[in-house]
Amino acid sequence: MPESQAPPGASAPSRFDAWAARIGVSRRTLIAGIVLPIISLIVISANFALAPTDQRGLIIFSTLVAVAAGLSSTAIGVYGGVLVPGLLLLGVDARFAAAASLFLQVLVIPLAATSHYRMGNFSRTVALPLVIGGVIGAFIGPFFAAALPKEWIVRIVSAMIVFVGIVVLTTLRFSGLGNIRAENDIPQAQVGGIGLVAGFSSGVSGAGWGPIGVKLLILSRIDPRQAIGSSLFARIFMAASAVVGFFVAQTAFNNATANWWIVVPLFAGSIAPMIAGAMLVSRLGRERATVAITLLSISLALPSLLFGH
Repeated sequence: MPESQAPPGASAPSRFDAWAARIGVSRRTLIAGIVLPIISLIVISANFALAPTDQRGLIIFSTLVAVAAGLSSTAIGVYGGVLVPGLLLLGVDARFAAAASLFLQVLVIPLAATSHYRMGNFSRTVALPLVIGGVIGAFIGPFFAAALPKEWIVRIVSAMIVFVGIVVLTTLRFSGLGNIRAENDIPQAQVGGIGLVAGFSSGVSGAGWGPIGVKLLILSRIDPRQAIGSSLFARIFMAASAVVGFFVAQTAFNNATANWWIVVPLFAGSIAPMIAGAMLVSRLGRERATVAITLLSISLALPSLLFGH
């Protein structure tokens, strides 16, 4: 073999590494981003084959909802705000959807948070007060959910999402977001308050942490990538606190119709696109990320605000 001729297959790894470098991720991260969807598809297919015939349509559509939620969680910091409205549109019981959303966040969000951490989209100064405020708010939320009519809660949370979104878009349109804050200039008490409000919303309905929390962080002049990555880390603890609150308040499955056949597709569908979503947000500009977060959350909240479900 001539010295100038590479051994068979030798050029493939170099092209793969070049592809990884071009999109700004490590070889290991890129491999995981390819393998995870394949494994998830196998798991979902097995679940589909075992499920009763009358559940298969719901499994397909709930998987699509989960994929959208998983992608949104790492790309724009919204998970429950996509998953819960999507499940409600499929006719899934609201209490089951809220509890499932929070439980799944404990399982799937660590992957998204790890992806952002490795890409540098994380700030301890932001994450710590978010964890403290989020844990408190999320634990209190289920007790309010038990005391108030479901329609009231849905409309209150939806109104908060829409109001904060309009404020963010107005600020962006007329004055811009200004310079992002330095690490030593983060208003930790304010960030903790954001965690408290967003955690409470999530504890009540299973949604609101991303649509409310991330947008308020951006409005506080925290870089959207740092806001998304740090909020994903804090979301793990917030969701765990909300799950405990749901069971202590005995509202998790109170008078709810559970559908266990969709739990596996929701889990597998959520993790499949998460690494891809983290890659996406790392390439988005600051204003594009802000507009994407805001418009998606408003569009998902408006039907619930108008119709109460």
